[in-house]
Amino acid sequence: MKYGHPEWCARGHHCGLGEHRSLPVVAELDSVGRVVLTRVLGRDGRERMEITGSAYLSRSESIARRQLQDTLTGLVSVLQKAAAV
Repeated sequence: MKYGHPEWCARGHHCGLGEHRSLPVVAELDSVGRVVLTRVLGRDGRERMEITGSAYLSRSESIARRQLQDTLTGLVSVLQKAAAV
């Protein structure tokens, strides 16, 4: 780390708060939604990825509820795999 910043740090206002963050990577997925990934180095020295996303839901209430349930189940699996590496 040069000057206390990791190479990938965007050098924003978070650095003064003891946290280093990369520039966000944005993926726009046509007809699906959007995902934003940011690499973060916390005060405790541990790195993590911050994931923010949005997806379009069906206009049908029952299908939208199923989409939400399936997404939560899938997200838990993804996070477990990411943490296990």
